[in-house]
Amino acid sequence: MSSFDPSLLSALPDIELLSARPLTGGLSNRCWVLELYNVRTSVCSKVVWRPIAESTKAFGLSREHEHQVLESFQSSLTASPHTTLPSVVPTNIAPKSLALLEQGLLVEWVEGAMAGKNLSDRDLLQLQADIHALPVPPWRLDVKPKAAHYWQQIDDKYKSTSLQQLFNHFQQLPLQAWFDDTCCHHDLGRYNIICQPDGNKRVIDWEYAAAGDPSLDLALTISANGLDKELAVAVYCQRQGRQDSNRWLAAVTAWQPWCHYLAMLWYYVGASLWRDRAYLIEADQLRQELLSKLAQHTGPNEGSTDSVH
Repeated sequence: MSSFDPSLLSALPDIELLSARPLTGGLSNRCWVLELYNVRTSVCSKVVWRPIAESTKAFGLSREHEHQVLESFQSSLTASPHTTLPSVVPTNIAPKSLALLEQGLLVEWVEGAMAGKNLSDRDLLQLQADIHALPVPPWRLDVKPKAAHYWQQIDDKYKSTSLQQLFNHFQQLPLQAWFDDTCCHHDLGRYNIICQPDGNKRVIDWEYAAAGDPSLDLALTISANGLDKELAVAVYCQRQGRQDSNRWLAAVTAWQPWCHYLAMLWYYVGASLWRDRAYLIEADQLRQELLSKLAQHTGPNEGSTDSVH
């Protein structure tokens, strides 16, 4: 879609579209920044349009789930005193969901700059801890079904012998339940954190949010941001007031190959969907790394390094 279709907003009769520009940087989906005018209140506002598209389905995403998780955060703020969030959790950590429509989701536009090195690793891990204290969604991210969904979306021409070998290997591995489920973002890179002029830090792009093992979420965050594993676990446990840092370190270590496995499949889905060589390069690199590690455990003659090119 090269231009935004105003008819997508037809369910909002009081809203006029003033301008639209595509958002850059989104990998899973192509979103838009819209400037809207409310004819009833005479208020102009900027919002983000998050579409329901072919890519949404390919990556197994649900705008309804995204809407519900954002709504649950807002609802928790007006709940009874017995069910409110701990006072240490920022109440505006996520954008508001404004409207769930037939073809997409409108969410609040968050002003500010994408986090870079100006956001310390400690502040990043504090955000991780804050997310794990939010209301737990009623649906869960299970890594094996997620991987199986990705596998179904990958073009057969990319399903080399070695990729099939990796898929079979991981799908047959037993999984350990390390910790009770919490709310997990599952994509907490600095690219999804906005630093605002007033000092607030807000997390965007909740499309992968679900209940899950918080140690998996932490492992994904460590991978996405290139953090030192031991230091990140120590800081996270300190922020959480946990005394079982050794167990957390063992859990994160166990999850790290799964993080790379899911990322590899994700990039192959992207390559299949958009025919973009950049996705294929990332996927192939992760495949070779996983094969190399697998060969170290199974012997050099059991790992194939065939190419899909």
